[in-house]
Amino acid sequence: MHKGLKRSRHRLRKLLPASLLLAASWASAIPASAEAESGSPWAEASYPSAFPEAGEANVVFESIGVKLPRPPKLVEGSMMVPARALLEGFGYRIEWNPLQNELTASRPDAAALTYRAGSAAITAGDGQTHPLPVAPYIDADMLWVPLRASAEARGFEVLWNTFDGSASVRDPNAVLRFSVGTRADNGVTGAPEQLAAYMKAEWKADIRFHLFAPEQYNDRVNVMIAAGDPTDLMLLGNPHRYPDGLFQSIATDLTVLLERFPRLKALAVGDSPSIRKTGGRLYGIPRPGDPHDAPFPAIRQDWLDRLGLATPKTMDELYEVLVRFAKYDPDADGKPNTTGLTGKADGAGLGTLQWVEQAFTGYPDRFALLDGRVIDTAVGEGERKALQWLARAYSDGLIDKEFAVQDDKAVNEKLRQGKSGLAALTLEQAARMTVEGEASEVGSKPWFVPLAGLSKDGFSAPIAPWSKEGAGLYIIPRTVPTDKALKALEWLERGLAMSEADQWKSVPGLNTADRAAIGSLFGHELLPDGIESHDLLPERVRSKYKEAAVAWNRVSYAGQRSDQAQSVFASGDYSEMNRKLEQLKIKVIMGGATLEEWDRYTKDMQASEQYRAMMSELNTTQSP
Repeated sequence: MHKGLKRSRHRLRKLLPASLLLAASWASAIPASAEAESGSPWAEASYPSAFPEAGEANVVFESIGVKLPRPPKLVEGSMMVPARALLEGFGYRIEWNPLQNELTASRPDAAALTYRAGSAAITAGDGQTHPLPVAPYIDADMLWVPLRASAEARGFEVLWNTFDGSASVRDPNAVLRFSVGTRADNGVTGAPEQLAAYMKAEWKADIRFHLFAPEQYNDRVNVMIAAGDPTDLMLLGNPHRYPDGLFQSIATDLTVLLERFPRLKALAVGDSPSIRKTGGRLYGIPRPGDPHDAPFPAIRQDWLDRLGLATPKTMDELYEVLVRFAKYDPDADGKPNTTGLTGKADGAGLGTLQWVEQAFTGYPDRFALLDGRVIDTAVGEGERKALQWLARAYSDGLIDKEFAVQDDKAVNEKLRQGKSGLAALTLEQAARMTVEGEASEVGSKPWFVPLAGLSKDGFSAPIAPWSKEGAGLYIIPRTVPTDKALKALEWLERGLAMSEADQWKSVPGLNTADRAAIGSLFGHELLPDGIESHDLLPERVRSKYKEAAVAWNRVSYAGQRSDQAQSVFASGDYSEMNRKLEQLKIKVIMGGATLEEWDRYTKDMQASEQYRAMMSELNTTQSP
């Protein structure tokens, strides 16, 4: 195993979920020869110098009707396959001469080919001979012939993958099939059949789409990687979770290939937080997206109306609103069964309650940039005030008691059941929940509206949602051959160009699932067209979405956060220290620890060598 990958795998065991550990195991199987700087493990000229034993090779026929009765064998550096199955799959008619141990393959549109056991040459119909790297031989009552020479004689391409010791055979004139995997942030995961048909007919691209909902998306991707079955173009929701060694072992170095695609290169060298560079090389293309497309408090407008309350603008005003949501029967059912705020924590922090920290610290992330230096907002006064606010709200029964243990599904179900008046949602999620409620014939009909203009105290700058991860990074796994990689990049460049020029609306026959898929694949604006459910919202609610988008666009955190922080923060060297810090936050909120204990812990942590080393590394790795 490569030493760098071995170290990465050891560090991953300390901090990453099981799916990422599986991905690390997958990556550790890459032979050293696959880690060349070129980035792609595919070579057209020849097989590698170190070959597996006979019977260990594998071949994939892409859209070619070949079914081999036996696995290929590597003999003296050449892949040998059963002749009859191969050549009949290529469309030849076969004649066998048992006296000469000779096989003749013929087609109406090409010269016949003759193979003879023991002879390292092919005889063409015109009598000319062409050398073979290995002489055909008989084994298991079958004639075995070299794959590459036979395929190329038919006009097919053969590519060798040093990653897993396999060959790929394809017709260069056929429509190339490849797969694309992305996160459907709009929640629409249905097959975009009309879009696929349009691309096959007009773009000569046969695409298999894999659209997954945001919940557990990262784990789904990691499992696909671990299973050795990633899509050919794959979105990593959070590329900074992967240590450098693991990331480089998964993703193809696209530095050279992107020179052919100016739009993609511009994105790859831009300022998206999803960009992941290692050693100055480009490994992916960030999916376009609005940085404000992130979870942020959405409040029940119908509850505000029923209780005669104005939209809160400060954290104190919001607190009083939550008191009334929890204590004053906002759903008018006569039962004390509502909470002011619901959400969920996660292993990396307060999860969907993190906006409270943002309100008091002024930053959307724990690590921020101030005067060119990385600072840790978790050890500042703002974090202490955020925990104080949350602890008081929890003690007063305003926060869902299960926030520390529930998942997205549980949160969404409580919102649909009308059990809580506020939660952090994206605009798409809030709009979809409102539209679904309007369409329901039973239960509550919630009007969730984004909470715009919220600030700590009315004097501080209003906060706004800000995506810490960006919209994700498209990578091409190292298992993908070069021709597919180029085709996938060409497809992505073309799709992004159509989105920028707003040309998708002119494509006939696209339905709701198709349009939703376009947004998921090529990114979307925040409002109005980017929100799938926007036009279905009640008029009064719709205007508040627009107002929120306008207000948020006045707020930017660009240049105020460290893009490198997450990979360093998640490092196995520091993960345990940071995990304990996040656990202590939960304990303080739930009354299991005091703010004085928080003060002592953060003071001791800042004095530790480990913390000082982490902050030093953060500032060392920070790009200028």
